[in-house]
Amino acid sequence: MRTAFLVALSFLTSIPAQGSAHEYYEVNGAKLYIESVGKGAPVLFLHGGLMFFDNAYAKQRDYFAAHHRVIGIDQRGHGHSLDGPWQLSYQLMADDTAAVIQKLKLGPVDVVGHSDGANIAMLLARDHPELVRRVVISGANLRGWSAEVWETRRRLPPAQVEEKITNLAASLPPYFRSDYAAVSPDGPDHWLALVTKCFWLWGQPIVIDTNDLKKIQAPVLVMAGDHDFTPIEETTEIFRGLMRGQLFIVPETGHGTFQSRPELVNLAVSRFLDAPDSEMPVRQTGASINQ
Repeated sequence: MRTAFLVALSFLTSIPAQGSAHEYYEVNGAKLYIESVGKGAPVLFLHGGLMFFDNAYAKQRDYFAAHHRVIGIDQRGHGHSLDGPWQLSYQLMADDTAAVIQKLKLGPVDVVGHSDGANIAMLLARDHPELVRRVVISGANLRGWSAEVWETRRRLPPAQVEEKITNLAASLPPYFRSDYAAVSPDGPDHWLALVTKCFWLWGQPIVIDTNDLKKIQAPVLVMAGDHDFTPIEETTEIFRGLMRGQLFIVPETGHGTFQSRPELVNLAVSRFLDAPDSEMPVRQTGASINQ
C-alpha cells in the first residue's frame, strides 16, 4: 500500500505545471532532470544538498517565472535525477551544470545558487566565464573539514562512519527525506546512500581556493543569513575576494534564506539581476566594504 501511494504521489508531483517543461538530459555520464518555466531572460537555479529544484525554490519559481525563463537542475542523485556509481564533488556538479547550459544554449546566463548550489555556482563562474552573466550565492562556504579531520575520518572503522551518517540523517528536517521519497527514481530506500555521499561532499577540505575568487569575472551577490551555518567572517571573506562582489546579510535568518525570507530575498535577487551594468562596478579585492 505504501509503495502504491509513493508511486502515485511521484506521478502527481511530476505533472508539469501550466507553461512548464520537464526533461532529462544526459551529460558527462549522468541523466539529469531539468525543469523550465516562464519566458524571458534565463535564470538558472542550483539547489542545496539533499534538496532539489522543486522544494528548494518553491517560493521563487513563480515569482521569477513572471518575467524570466526559470530553469532548475536536479543534480546527480538529487530529486528526480538518478544516482550512480560515483562520488559527488562540487567540481563534478559544476562541470555537469556547464554542460547543461551548453546543451540548452543558455549562456551567458544568470545563476542563483543556495548552499551546495552556491559552491557549484562559484566554480562554474571561475571555470566557465563565457557561460555566466551574473551570480547570486547564498550560504556558500570556502572550506569543509580541515585536512587533518578529513584524513582521520577516512581512517575510521566503517561502523563509526555509519553512526555519524545515521546521526546526520536524523538531524535533518523530516521533509528532506519525505520529499526525496516522493520523487526519487532510485526509490526511498536509497536515501541513506545519498546522505552518505553528501556527508563526504560537505567535508571536502577546500571548496574553492581564496586566490581563485579573483578569477571570477561576473558580478556576484553574496548572501547569507545572519545566523547561517557559514560564519559571517567566511561569507565576508568570499565577498572581499571577489572583483565584482556585493554583500547582503539577511537579518533574523538562518541557512534557509530563500525559504525563510522569500519576499526580502526575491526582491534583492531581482534587483541585482535586473540592474543596469553601470551599477555593477569593479571593486578591488581587499578594499573596504564602503569603497
